[in-house]
Amino acid sequence: MEFPKLEAVPAYHATTKDGRTVPFIIAILLYDQEQKPRLIPAVERAIDRAIEVTGREGLARATIRENDNLYDTASTYLERAMAIDGAIVLFRCETPELCERLMGHLNTHYTLSMVQEQASGVDDGETTSGPLQSVQKGQSCT
Repeated sequence: MEFPKLEAVPAYHATTKDGRTVPFIIAILLYDQEQKPRLIPAVERAIDRAIEVTGREGLARATIRENDNLYDTASTYLERAMAIDGAIVLFRCETPELCERLMGHLNTHYTLSMVQEQASGVDDGETTSGPLQSVQKGQSCT
């Protein structure tokens, strides 16, 4: 199977009002010819980069399907991951539209910021800009 050519996939932090946080990545759920779930290289690089920047090494896979209650399922996955030291959540969605709805839900219920390298003089290693208003259609999906 030929996977889409995508250069980069962003990783974000989702932070609750009480300060709990977890990094996450959103990707489309793709399968190879043997019908096994596969990640494209851009998603693999995003995971590697999130590990490098955050120091977290655990990957919590969260599969979101069209027939799931997106809002309850996504929040449950994030809340569980926030209780696991070192967790990064990889959301795998069945469709690009589901990726978009997931990002919209997370943007509404959490403070989102991009996972970025720590700049000199910055303590937290991330830039927070409040709710992400400029996420374009499909931007967070692979």
